[in-house]
Amino acid sequence: MDIKKLITFIFMFSFLFTQEPILLDETADECPPCPEPCEGQCLSDEVIQTLYVSIQELEHADTTNQKIIENLNSQIYIYIQTMENDSLMIEDYKKQIELKEEMIDLVKPKWHENKYLWFGYGVALTAGSVMLAGQLK
Repeated sequence: MDIKKLITFIFMFSFLFTQEPILLDETADECPPCPEPCEGQCLSDEVIQTLYVSIQELEHADTTNQKIIENLNSQIYIYIQTMENDSLMIEDYKKQIELKEEMIDLVKPKWHENKYLWFGYGVALTAGSVMLAGQLK
């Protein structure tokens, strides 16, 4: 990341402090050549062009990465909301299970709803009916 900043810094200052003076009069054709030679390190046009191209590529990559980061952050937010909703649904399902178990305990059959008792009543009623039918002549 520091290399990107350094290249950007060098690139910007290379245009701010150029070797040729900036013409204020737009009617002038060309700038007269500077009498003093280049002091320090001068960059050639090829190097400046490659720096310009690499900076543009890095800027494009940076904007693409920022879009990717925003997209991933929105996905993380959606996943967090989904996780919270899922945990709330799990809690509700647990409460439903507890209530159903409570209902099962409350709705136990009474003594008169015993199936063996009703079976005995049926047998006695059938036996009584058969016995009464046998006594008819």
